[in-house]
Amino acid sequence: MHVPFCRKRCPYCAFTLIESDGALHERYTAKVERQLRAAAVEPRTLYFGGGTPSMLSRDQLGRLIAAAGGRPEEITVECNPEGLDVDALRGLGVTRITLGIQALDDGLLRFLGREHDAEGARRAWRAASKAFDNVCVDLIFGVPGQTLEGWKATLAEVRAWAPAHVSLYGLTYEKGTPFEKVRNRLPEAGERDMYLAAMDALAAWRHYEISNFARPGFESRHNRAYWEGRPYLGFGPGAHSFDGAARWWNIANVAAWLEREDVVAGRETLTPEQVRIEGLMLGLRTDVGVELAAIPKGLESYLERHEGRVRLTRAGRCVADTIIARLI
Repeated sequence: MHVPFCRKRCPYCAFTLIESDGALHERYTAKVERQLRAAAVEPRTLYFGGGTPSMLSRDQLGRLIAAAGGRPEEITVECNPEGLDVDALRGLGVTRITLGIQALDDGLLRFLGREHDAEGARRAWRAASKAFDNVCVDLIFGVPGQTLEGWKATLAEVRAWAPAHVSLYGLTYEKGTPFEKVRNRLPEAGERDMYLAAMDALAAWRHYEISNFARPGFESRHNRAYWEGRPYLGFGPGAHSFDGAARWWNIANVAAWLEREDVVAGRETLTPEQVRIEGLMLGLRTDVGVELAAIPKGLESYLERHEGRVRLTRAGRCVADTIIARLI
């Protein structure tokens, strides 16, 4: 469920969302609630992404969980450190939360347009970890002005927290965002060094996907469905769905999505070739890898055999997109 509301849009964000004072939350909730009941499925997992899903009231989140039906194995809600209400989330049966910490440096947080400071992030972590066993900490690296030493200090502090899960992302400069015009970007070598430092710092976690590290048993069940090509249903503006053969996506404009009854913006049926390519692309993002008869010449340092399959090496993870493109 894509919840398209934030108190303020971060300058690097290109997601489908609007800045919100809460006026549209009930209309959004009522519409998704109807769509969920009409879908009549019993999902294995629920994932509330955003935007800031935790901006919805306890009643609104509860209605959406109830409308989905069934007994999901995992219910995830993305949260920002500010305004976090862990008691409400626990009371709704949420099993997993992701905290948008992003950085533990006040200067970097201001540059990223975040509303919390480093101490606010630490308070949110303490509250979340007392209420939930399964907390994911989100971090961003490659931020202009960020140093390798500062990044290592952040990693060391997060490692000491010992969260169940860590997701980390290199900063991207999306078209149409204020950050598109940023010129003092970190060089590629600097970003690579930060990624390598993260793999070292989080070696005790399972690096089960390019951007994700988890203690055993705490891998995101929901996200694994994407990487394994399993069916999923998406609700909300801009959300995508997949049934194993076809993909369709919703109107990305929030106002238009609220007004229209038919919210599907487009569909495509995948060809066998597309299925193979996507299986390769998604599978190589994981530590399970893919079935491959032979490792192509010249890629021996980037790919390795593991339990009868082929996966990326440490060096390969740093240039994953290039390796995947070569294989395709």
